[in-house]
Amino acid sequence: MKKLVLIIILGSSLTTYAQDPEDALRLSWFNPSGTARSNALGGAMGSLGGDLSANHINPAGLGLYKSSEILLTPKFLVQNNNFSYRGSNSTSNDSRSSFGSIGIVLAEGKKVNNWTSTAFSITFNQLADFSNHVSFAGQNNFSSLSEKYLEELIYNKADTNGALSNYIFGSSLAYRTYLIDTTANAKGAVTGYQSLVPISTGVKQNYDAVTSGSYNELAFGWGGNMEDKLYLGASFVMPMINYSKTLYYSETDATSNPNNDFAGFSINEQFSSKGFGIGAKFGIIYKPEPFLRVGFSLHTPQLISFKDYLSVNMTTNTEKYAGTQAASSDDLNNGYPGEREYTVSTPLKTIFSTSYFFASPSKPTLPLGFISADVEWVNYAGTRFYSNTYDQESTSYYNTLNSNIKSIYKNNLNIKIGSEIKLDGNWMARAGVAYYGTPYNDESIKASRFVVSGGIGYRTNRHFIDFTVISSSTKDAIFPYRLVDKPNTFANMTNNQLIFNIGYGIRFSK
Repeated sequence: MKKLVLIIILGSSLTTYAQDPEDALRLSWFNPSGTARSNALGGAMGSLGGDLSANHINPAGLGLYKSSEILLTPKFLVQNNNFSYRGSNSTSNDSRSSFGSIGIVLAEGKKVNNWTSTAFSITFNQLADFSNHVSFAGQNNFSSLSEKYLEELIYNKADTNGALSNYIFGSSLAYRTYLIDTTANAKGAVTGYQSLVPISTGVKQNYDAVTSGSYNELAFGWGGNMEDKLYLGASFVMPMINYSKTLYYSETDATSNPNNDFAGFSINEQFSSKGFGIGAKFGIIYKPEPFLRVGFSLHTPQLISFKDYLSVNMTTNTEKYAGTQAASSDDLNNGYPGEREYTVSTPLKTIFSTSYFFASPSKPTLPLGFISADVEWVNYAGTRFYSNTYDQESTSYYNTLNSNIKSIYKNNLNIKIGSEIKLDGNWMARAGVAYYGTPYNDESIKASRFVVSGGIGYRTNRHFIDFTVISSSTKDAIFPYRLVDKPNTFANMTNNQLIFNIGYGIRFSK
């Protein structure tokens, strides 16, 4: 609790706005995404190789290539959200097509020294799609967003001049529209601040956010094959993030009493963020037996530099108290949106994997299929924010934010299992499952992700095509606001996605 207090004190004294702990999770907890074949196997590609997704999972898998290849994988998504907030239920729907992955691998099959073959690959992959519509509403007689602004002023011991101009993305807008006003003693001297929201009789809260953008990764990878026994690889990755959010939030009087000095207030928020960074991935695959492979890969933290923009408009109706008042952050910032630059270090990830290849009893030397499993360990609590200005105030704020992230999130495991079997002719059938454990320390937040996938593939000497269907169900929590002095209220969200992948590739000689 004290950590949250410090964040409010430090964050509100800055000239622009503060990040939320949820910003850390957006960069580390998402559905698997890659080639159609990889997705059909639940993402369990860590020890398989021979697929362009290896560049983003375990680059040692590039060493299994002995011929060159180019691949394109578009996708189409349909999703449905179900929300439960303070006893009220709501839904939202969305569908869209988007770019999945594209890449090329150039393989050299000639033996050079101890290397049986080597391969170089360039791939561009969408790791996460941020497009969504989050909408829920409910009646609340326990807390209000206005209390966040009240805490901001109280913990900073702000005077009226500070309340008027120092918190232009939050408390100053509330103060200027009389959502927050002063209290005074019998002599008229200001003694503190108060919220005009009648929380005890309840307010109707409405949260509606539309998000868009994606987390993309450009990777340059190399893989080598030593005697068809040991495979080594490394990739240099360049993450590219584009995220935007349009939020409408409102609270209205649940009693419709025209004489309680509160009819309601609303906020319109426009937020955008762009990031570009660097990172690396290293991997190894070993075949102790022809039918068995084991693999390990390490994904270093990615250092991503972000530039954010924020504009906030607030309108408050306090009836006879001050009527309807409006204020904008742009008007308090010389007509411009707020701007912040900072750097994020994403979590460290390790992947342990194994694959078992089986054959038909009638043809024991001809592989019939395989089953593969990956276990990921992700350091969700290890996300770190750093100031790009290096002034003491910003540095202290980000140190406290990082401490808060460490207390909210924990490290956890993700498990992926996939299988492929050869059918008659050139056809193959695939299936996979994946389970992502909760990243939260708070056991009251029931968060998880379960993925079931399947598909078919067709191979010739030069061409191949893959069809994949993915069903994903995610349980998560959405916080409309965070408070210091009260337990935080949140909406339970269940997100169901149906994703269709088509992958088409061509093999060719270098």
